[in-house]
Amino acid sequence: MQFFATHRSLPFIKGETMLSARQNASCKSDQDLSILARRKSSRGLFRIAFKEDEMATLTQWHILKCLSKRKKGTKEIQEALQKAGISLTLRSVQRNLEKLSETFPITSDHKNPAGWKWADDCDLFDLPVMDISAALTLRLVEQHLLDMLPGSFVDTIHPYIRRAHKLLDEAAGQGVGEWPKRVARISRRQKLIPPEIEAEVMDAVFQSVLESRQLAVKYQRLGDSNPADRILHPQGLVFDEGVIYLVATAWGYKDVRQFALHRMVAANVLEQTANQVEGFSLEKYIAEGNFSFPRSDRDIRLKMRVGAWLGKYLEENRLSLDQQISKEGDGFLVEACVRDTAQLRWWILGLGTHVEVLGPVHLREAIWETIEKLYHTYAEGGDSCVKD
Repeated sequence: MQFFATHRSLPFIKGETMLSARQNASCKSDQDLSILARRKSSRGLFRIAFKEDEMATLTQWHILKCLSKRKKGTKEIQEALQKAGISLTLRSVQRNLEKLSETFPITSDHKNPAGWKWADDCDLFDLPVMDISAALTLRLVEQHLLDMLPGSFVDTIHPYIRRAHKLLDEAAGQGVGEWPKRVARISRRQKLIPPEIEAEVMDAVFQSVLESRQLAVKYQRLGDSNPADRILHPQGLVFDEGVIYLVATAWGYKDVRQFALHRMVAANVLEQTANQVEGFSLEKYIAEGNFSFPRSDRDIRLKMRVGAWLGKYLEENRLSLDQQISKEGDGFLVEACVRDTAQLRWWILGLGTHVEVLGPVHLREAIWETIEKLYHTYAEGGDSCVKD
């Protein structure tokens, strides 16, 4: 509770009859306050007065903790205080906020009801001191996870990120300070430029997921000439190489589907609570291959003959936990239980002559049909190709 010591003219410190700000800093709980009060005086009246004043201090401390860079109404602050065991009327909350604004950089929009927040240009106000490990964590969050957070949350943590930058800059030349420059995450997919998403759509979708509320959208499916109205019940969000999908049910249906945010022309959060699919797990939904464009809901026993380098690669990076691999001539024989998906077929075709599918038969035939079409495409289109 360091700020009690540094802000000497706090509005809730009352003259000589109470402990100094530095003494207040040693009080960490209601129990501590009661013990300290009994030590200071055996006179019951003083003990009660001291307790009330300390509770006022704790109340206003909790109010400050409630505030962020995002505007909050007095009702929201009152509810947060209630969860902390502090019961105040809305008028009392308002009076405390007005008093605190005389000392701390908090601002109101002066509306009815009023919204309160930390001033946009104020330094981060917090009680714990950020250490270098927390700074590193926040820096990596900024690099890899920031786009997964709702906009209001991003606004809230920006002051922390600025502090993290400062701490890491001060540690430049040391191992921890240099860590963000020495680690990177890559993808072996062909790099594509992500589609643009309307900011209003993004905010509405994130809010609907966060608050479990229904979402009204105008959605234009790939290939459709015009968007169609839909009422969606969000179940989760999935981020795939820059493309964001809302996993949701539509209208009153139970089947879970995927809606790309960049195909939403408009989106509005509704007051009604979204229906949650009983037993649904986003993690399980992804693990079952639903984002790999499944051809069926059953696994297949994949059997392939692969070249030497690919065999070595699959020894290190298995297709499944039950994968079996054995040497065969100059290459390897690989067997694994996998989901039959379009993603699997793209992967096999991308390996070209380094892989031959032996089974199941329907997959071998599907790969062969695609290869035949490719052959005719390249054989018949030779005259129209662009010369180097």
